[in-house]
Amino acid sequence: MSGYWRKIMDRRQFVLSGGAMLAMSGKKAVAQESFPSRAVRLVVPFTPGGPTDVIARVIGEAMSVKWSVPVIVDNKPGAGTMIGTDAVAKSTPDGHVVGVVITAHVINPAVRDKMPFDAQRDLRGITQLAEAHMVVVANPAFEADDIPGLVRLAKQASQPLAYATPGPATATHMAAELLQKVAEIKMLHVPYNGSANALTDVLAQRVPLMFDVWHSVQQHVQDKTLKVIGVTNATPIPNAPQYKRIAETYPGYEANSMFGLVVPSKTPDQMVKALSRDVSAFVKSPEFAAKAASFGMQPIGSSPAEFDDFIDREIKKWRDIAGSANIRIN
Repeated sequence: MSGYWRKIMDRRQFVLSGGAMLAMSGKKAVAQESFPSRAVRLVVPFTPGGPTDVIARVIGEAMSVKWSVPVIVDNKPGAGTMIGTDAVAKSTPDGHVVGVVITAHVINPAVRDKMPFDAQRDLRGITQLAEAHMVVVANPAFEADDIPGLVRLAKQASQPLAYATPGPATATHMAAELLQKVAEIKMLHVPYNGSANALTDVLAQRVPLMFDVWHSVQQHVQDKTLKVIGVTNATPIPNAPQYKRIAETYPGYEANSMFGLVVPSKTPDQMVKALSRDVSAFVKSPEFAAKAASFGMQPIGSSPAEFDDFIDREIKKWRDIAGSANIRIN
């Protein structure tokens, strides 16, 4: 090769090398860009004011301070939480749109034929924030005081025992269906539109039993106008550990009311890890524990992988229960 062409090739190699170095430095600069780099939207699938919304705002305020960017709570209620979660699933997967999910997130795929998104394919977990305890309660006049007594009555009764819930295909309804399956009994579901009317009828002995969250019935239990028959969670109620869990009679039984955060499935791993690290640290703080306790919740703060595994297990469990009980919502 002549000296002329050698100089040309050397110059070309230098330009290419320089370009590659610039490209690499550009990528490095993007990778090192602080996250989040702008306001984060926290989508809550309920109207403002309820426990889920309040907990979301507590987390939003803490993360706004941590990240030095606004965290905006965006309430998108409707369709059994699916409107809000669908908005998250279809958002840009850059970590700046985060969705709050509850137990409906794992029940909906089990009871609905059509959904606007796939809970397992289109979303990934950030962390399980907390769980709320659920209980079976009865009017004090009810003949049984515990789960073995309830099952005995159900098997002896000429007509199925009636039980109230705040609504069909809710976590409380599914907890009751799970009990019927493991105990091999049949009860009559009386669904209400929320807890208030259901509680009124149980207190008046028009319906003997009710499945509800502990926070909703706690005051009535303390006033002795209701009694606890059993706890549906695998763990004892933190502020009422004296009440026995259904799992003590039927090992493996577990039904709880969960709260967590999700993002679109294509959100990069490093952003998922950053979100989970910061949120989980706050969830495990005394400040969050105190606020959660006021709503009868117990902090969790799981990893993304742990929360994804939990979601997969819960969807499978409730699909089995919904199938055997023929529970469908169209």
